[in-house]
Amino acid sequence: MVRAVVLLFAAGVVMQGFADTEGAQTMADQVDRSVEVPWHIYRHYPADFAAGAAAARGFIGWQSEVRELDLEHTALVLMHLPDAGLTPDTQFGPGAQRPDVLGTVEWVPRTVDMIENRLPGLVQAARAAGLQVVHVQPNRNYQTGECWERSVAEVGEQPPGDPEKLPDASLQAAHKREVFDLAARPEGSPEHVWGMPAVLMPQGDDLVVGGTWDLHRLMAKRGITHLVYCGWAINWCLWFSPGGMCDMGRKGYLCSAVRGGCVAIENKASADTEGNLEYAMWKTAVMFGYVFHLDELTAGLAKVGGR
Repeated sequence: MVRAVVLLFAAGVVMQGFADTEGAQTMADQVDRSVEVPWHIYRHYPADFAAGAAAARGFIGWQSEVRELDLEHTALVLMHLPDAGLTPDTQFGPGAQRPDVLGTVEWVPRTVDMIENRLPGLVQAARAAGLQVVHVQPNRNYQTGECWERSVAEVGEQPPGDPEKLPDASLQAAHKREVFDLAARPEGSPEHVWGMPAVLMPQGDDLVVGGTWDLHRLMAKRGITHLVYCGWAINWCLWFSPGGMCDMGRKGYLCSAVRGGCVAIENKASADTEGNLEYAMWKTAVMFGYVFHLDELTAGLAKVGGR
C-alpha cells in the first residue's frame, strides 16, 4: 500500500511518496473505486384507479439501471450462513444424525446450493476488488481468529442492553414450540464439527460482528453507508435479527440484497415457486434498498479485481 504525504505550497504542489517493497499504486488505482453494475428497482407506482382494489396492477414493477457502485462506501454482508446439510451428521433427510442442527429443515437444500455453488464466486470477487466483506454471525465458530480479534479490539465496549423487557417470555417460547417441530439432540449422537467452506469463513481484511451496535461502529468508522446482504434467511434473520436490515435501516443505512445470494423461509403454499423469496425481494426493494443479481454483481467486481 502506498503512503503519501502531500505538501501544498502557494507556489505549487510537492508530493513525497513512500512505497513498500510490493510497489506503488498509481493515482488512477487509488481514485477508481467504483464499478458499473445493474441496480434493480421496483417502481411501486402508478396506481390504476380503474382497477379499484386491484390498483397495484398499474405499477411499473421491476426495472434496472446501470449505475456506479461506490466500493469505498459499500460492504458485502454475509449474515447467518449455516452449515446444516454440509456435514455428514447433518445430511438432509429423516436419518440425519443431528436433526437438531437442521432446525426448521425445509430451507436446507436451497441453502446448501447457495453456499456451495453461488456465494463462493461472489465473495472471492468482492475480496479481489477490495470491497469490504463483513460476517454478521453470532456463531462461536466465528468468534475466534485474527479477523474476530481485530474487529473486537476496534469496536470497543458494548453499550448497555435494553432494560425495558418483559421478565417472562414463556408465552413467546410456547408459541415457537407449537409452530416449529424442533428436534432435540439424539442421545449418543456425534459432536457437530463446523463445515462451512473456507472461502466463506473470515479471512484477510474481513470483519466479524455479532449484531447491530458493532456492525454500525465498524461501518461508520469506514464511511460505509450501503450494506449489500447475502445469507439466510432474507425474510427472517436478514430483516429482523440484530445487524439486519430493520436495525441498520433505522440507523440510516441503505440496505440492499443479492438475488441468488439469499434464501427465504418458505411455507406449504410457496414451496413449489419460492414465492416467499420473490415477496422478500420486492419488500427489500421497496422498504430497504435495491436488489443486485448475483451473476451481474460478481462479473462487475471481477472486472475491478482484474485491473
